[in-house]
Amino acid sequence: MKDANVGFGLILVLPRSEESSRDVPMREALIDRIYEAAGTPELWPDVLQSIGDMANSDGAVLTVLPPVGTSRWIASPALEQRLGHQTGAGRSSGRMAPWRTDAQAGFTRDVDLVPASYEGWPREGDRPFWQVGTTIPLSTGDIAIVTAERRAQTGPHEASVLPGLDALRPHLVRACELSAQFSCERGRVTTATLSQIGLPAAVLSASGRVLTMNARLQEREEVLPPGQHGGQLFKSLINSKLLQDAIGNVVGGRRPAQTMPVRSYSDHRPQIAHVMRLKQRPGDVFGASAVLLVLVHVGARAVPDDGLLNMLFDLTPAEARLLQALAGGLRLQSYAESVGVQTSTVRTQLNSIFNKTGTKRQADLLSIVTSLALFSGQTTKRLGAA
Repeated sequence: MKDANVGFGLILVLPRSEESSRDVPMREALIDRIYEAAGTPELWPDVLQSIGDMANSDGAVLTVLPPVGTSRWIASPALEQRLGHQTGAGRSSGRMAPWRTDAQAGFTRDVDLVPASYEGWPREGDRPFWQVGTTIPLSTGDIAIVTAERRAQTGPHEASVLPGLDALRPHLVRACELSAQFSCERGRVTTATLSQIGLPAAVLSASGRVLTMNARLQEREEVLPPGQHGGQLFKSLINSKLLQDAIGNVVGGRRPAQTMPVRSYSDHRPQIAHVMRLKQRPGDVFGASAVLLVLVHVGARAVPDDGLLNMLFDLTPAEARLLQALAGGLRLQSYAESVGVQTSTVRTQLNSIFNKTGTKRQADLLSIVTSLALFSGQTTKRLGAA
């Protein structure tokens, strides 16, 4: 009889042990997918659905609140269609209200945030869902909020779901921070690449906040130093207003790109800014980058600088100076006299330029220079002119 009781006890315990052993690899697999989503944002919806399943919910939502502007969000497939009918502003002011004011060290149920309102709440139509969520401040200044949501008729989340979600939170924090840093780095790489070909450039958010700008743009007197005046780009109110209008047209889809005049402070040379929409990766809610701005001078002959010519054609400094002089309108003999060398030396340099650029005539060479006119952050006065 005693042996039978022991055997019966084993029958009760073993299934629980097997169930627990299945939970561990499932949780570890979800952690792996969370980190994969940090670099591949297309994976977030599937990750969020798994988080929703853990919380006995319909699904989960990842919302990013910027310091200024509209929130960005992505949801699990079960929630995406329902939430797609709401605007970003609606999510920020309504669904996110309990989470944006308090930072939590773990996941919290909405009913615990406002326990006094539990009686008779929510009412269908007023708040047709329950949430359990957590707030994650990011080094970029954004705030990430992860919420699992279930319909009102299901009732509040059970407290028993919190430990499992809390075990995931450190990994969600790291993944969200990585995603934010990856997005920032893409903007920095874009502007740095444009700087190498002579273009002053900046990446801006949809609200006009400067996310990153290259050194060539920082040198312009019309531009505010980074981090000043709320991250705005231009000192002039006129320039700022024109920029906001251009960003609104591009982000709103009314134009794929827009060109605007830019008031100059020092040399009064006319400038224009090209504002273009940046294509976002699917699911990249951490990417605040909305538009790319490129600033160029107009109304004067643009001559590529030494760095661009060296990068494109491997020209030596002397060859680059010769090509710049020819683009500026000087003849070979005049240039040779201006630098104090023999005309034969200049012709040798010109032949080397022909070989490196794949051209045979000065007309073909200068047509290349003309095609590169946009890719120049500076304009050069015609050499030899007064």
